[in-house]
Amino acid sequence: MKRLLFTTVLAAATLPGLAIAGTVEVRLTGAQPGGPVMVQLCSESEGMTRCSRNARVAVSNGMAIARFENVPAGRYGVGAFQDVDSNGRLGFSMMGRPNEPWGYSRNAPAVMGPPNFADAAVTVGAAGGVITVQLGL
Repeated sequence: MKRLLFTTVLAAATLPGLAIAGTVEVRLTGAQPGGPVMVQLCSESEGMTRCSRNARVAVSNGMAIARFENVPAGRYGVGAFQDVDSNGRLGFSMMGRPNEPWGYSRNAPAVMGPPNFADAAVTVGAAGGVITVQLGL
């Protein structure tokens, strides 16, 4: 009986969707005094747009920290911006450049839209991890 129970638990732990999940902490630097930082943690299947894990975090001393719980191991990208004017969206200048601090994991370049997922991707293990993002204009 014990052997059957152990085998069942071991098999369940290796099934997709039942993998051990950890906490991902996103550390954002370069924030200005003002509004919150909007953060999205994107899975590889989502790419860098319309990500299902989102957070809104306060700024303290130019830094903000977002925590995402129960994140399975895999590759993830982070996109963030500081909503300085607290209107819920990233502001742009007349020339089309963001005029609020923004950034992506691995300092992925963004030209006329979000970067390619591969440029922003960070591997997260089963225990979770820390991803840093430098916000800038």
